[in-house]
Formats: sequence, structure tokens, C-alpha cells
Amino acid sequence: MFRKILLFLLFAGTAAAAQQPGSAAPPGESSVNAQPLTLDDVVREVQLRNPALTSAQRAVEARKLAVGVAGALPDPTVTLAYMGSAWPFKTMENDPSSYRGVSAMQMLPLGGKRELRREMARKEVNASEADQLAVARRLTAEAKAAYYDYFYYDKALSITAANKARLQQLADISEARYRVGKAMQADVLRANLELTMLLQREVTLQQQREIAAAKLNTLMGRQPDVPLSPPAAIGREALPALAALTPVAEANDPMLKKEQSMIARNQMAIAMAQKEYTPDLSVGYMYQQRTGNPDMYGMQFTVNVPVFYRSKQRQAMEQAKLDLASSEQSREARKLELAYELKQTHAMAVNADKMLDLYDKAILPQAELALQSAQSSYSVGTSDFLTVITNFTTIHGYQLDYYRQLADYQTALARIEALTGDLNQVSKETK
Repeated sequence: MFRKILLFLLFAGTAAAAQQPGSAAPPGESSVNAQPLTLDDVVREVQLRNPALTSAQRAVEARKLAVGVAGALPDPTVTLAYMGSAWPFKTMENDPSSYRGVSAMQMLPLGGKRELRREMARKEVNASEADQLAVARRLTAEAKAAYYDYFYYDKALSITAANKARLQQLADISEARYRVGKAMQADVLRANLELTMLLQREVTLQQQREIAAAKLNTLMGRQPDVPLSPPAAIGREALPALAALTPVAEANDPMLKKEQSMIARNQMAIAMAQKEYTPDLSVGYMYQQRTGNPDMYGMQFTVNVPVFYRSKQRQAMEQAKLDLASSEQSREARKLELAYELKQTHAMAVNADKMLDLYDKAILPQAELALQSAQSSYSVGTSDFLTVITNFTTIHGYQLDYYRQLADYQTALARIEALTGDLNQVSKETK
């Protein structure tokens, strides 16, 4: 009886577990009915999970908190004192110079120094926000490039598998012809050699696909060995003209924005160095208790005198001017660097775009026709097997090159988008 009850409970538990719906796998992780991994999934995961982007966000939050600190008043000072007996805080009877007292003093910066310090801190916040935007764009571009690499190696494996089956058919034909004496043994050996070479290439492509998947996982804030679904098919986006990209890049480049913020901050630093010639005012209040005499109250006003201006204020002014000149030159250097990066990346995209047209409209169709013709000729004995194998190897290489160019083209567009910020806006402006 006990065994029947135990078996019944085990069966009921297994059935209940089987009826419970499984939890959805995170985007990109393989499952039985896994959806293809899309580029939007990758970018979204990078923006949510990448620790470098989180670090940049925390840096911005820290700089925002520094604004209030920069404009805060200095801490007041409180003093406890006594005069009289050798014992602490013991006064002498009927001695007007003997007392115990407390005083407080607050330093008040004059000349608008506090507000100027706040404005300088705000400019540093702007620079930190530009750094955050630069990190986000860089990570997005890296993620897209890694995705396109992952797509290419996945597609190359599919092409290699299809061509391996096609080559197996050629090997079967050559072996059949050899058996009836219409082909040489060298044809069979060459076909088997080509099959072995395809297997070698397949192993290499599989390894490179795993490396690309590991990089994608790393950018998405995961462990490198998390399994990924196959990538979704990618299209071929339009390439805007370089002349339309340049002004948008200069207007949206985060590093240029950072340099502009640092220029404004250093201009304020010059004004701040000038204000340091203005003394600050310290206001104090004191109370003295005298034994046997009336209590005394008093106030104190103190200003600092910048007598060491040659080694302090003047040097600070020169430092601020040099910092301003440095930031201005850094801005000009970034403009040149941005123009070069945009030109270089656009040239790469143009070259890949032309190669894609060439492969799509001429090379691949002609290579396919050449292979079909060679196969037909070999089947009837009017062509040698070396011609067939040469055409087969050629078209396999062209197919891989086509998708390599497609991945390179989309990668170049991703880098251009990182420089400009909004390719959709550029595309609308150029139509």
C-alpha cells in the first residue's frame, strides 16, 4: 500500500511539472523553438547590461552631485576658549580679562565666486554626459560589427554545408565514371581532396563563429559561452553622401561636444582666477562669560589680503589661459580626426557597396553559369574534371566574399552612425 501511494505521488509530481510552462529564455539564448537573434535584440541588451555603459552613467550622476558641492558655503568654524586659571575653563574672580567663551565664524566668498564654481561644475557635467554618449555609441557600433561578423560566419557555414553536398554529388559522378572507365582515378582523388579541404574550412569557420558569438555575449554583459540563436537575415541599407554626413557629424559628435564644454569651463576658470584677486569676507560672533563681571558679546570681520598674488593668483590666471588654449586646440584636433574617420569609413562603405553590386549583377551569375556548363560538359565527357573543380572552388569563394562584403558594408554604416548619431535623418535630408 505504501509503495502504491509513493508511486502515485511521484507520478502526480512529474505530471504537474510537465504541465507548467517553461520560463522564456533571454533574447539570443538557444531553445527548442528559438527565434532568430536580431540586431535590435543585441543593441537593447548592450544598452541594458553592458557594465562600461553603466559605469559612464554613474560617472554622470557623480558629476551632477558635484554641482551642489561646488557652490556650497565653506564649513563654519566654532571656537571654545578661556582665559584665566591654569585649570581648563576655570576663570578668575573679579578679573575683567578672565573669561570663558564660544565664537562662531563663517567665510563668505565675494564677487559671485560660488555661482561661477557651480557653472564650472555644470560644464563638467556636460562633458561627462558627452563621454557617456560616446561610450554608448562606441559600444553600439562594436555590437553591430560583432553581430555582422556573427552573421557572416553563420552564413559561411551554411554556404559551406550546401557546397559540400554539391561537391559530394560531383565526387559520386566522378566515381561512377571511373568505374565504367570514362574518368581517371585522379578525378576521384581530387574530389575527395576538395571535400577534405571543405571540412577543414568548415572547422575554421565554426571556430570563428564561436569567437564572434563570445564577443557578442561579452558586449551584452553575459558570459562568453552563453549559447546564441542563429542570426536573422540582414538587409542592405542605403549609403548617404559624404557631403551630407560631414555637417551632421560635426553637430552631433559627442567628443566635439565634450571639447566645447571644456572650452566653456576653462573660460569660466579664467574668470574665476580673476575673481580670486577679490578678498573673501569672514564674519564671526563671540560670547564671553566673566565671573564677577558682566558677560560680553562681540562680532568679528576678517578679509584675506592677496599679497602673494604673483605666486598664486597670477599663476592661477596663466594656468587657466593655458588650459583654455589646450582645450581649443583639442577641439580643432578632434575636428580633423572626425573628418578623417568619416572619410575613411565612408570610402570603405563605398568600396563594399560597389563590390556587392559587382558580385550580385555579374560575378556570381557568371560563375554559376560557368560551373553549370563545366558540369554538363564533364557529364558528357567533353570537359575534364579539373575544370569542374576549379569552377566549383571559384564560386564557393565568391559566395563567401559576397557575404563578407555585405558584413563589411553594414559594419561601415554602423561606424558612420556612431560618428553622426542619426543616419535616418541624414538619409531623409539627402533624398
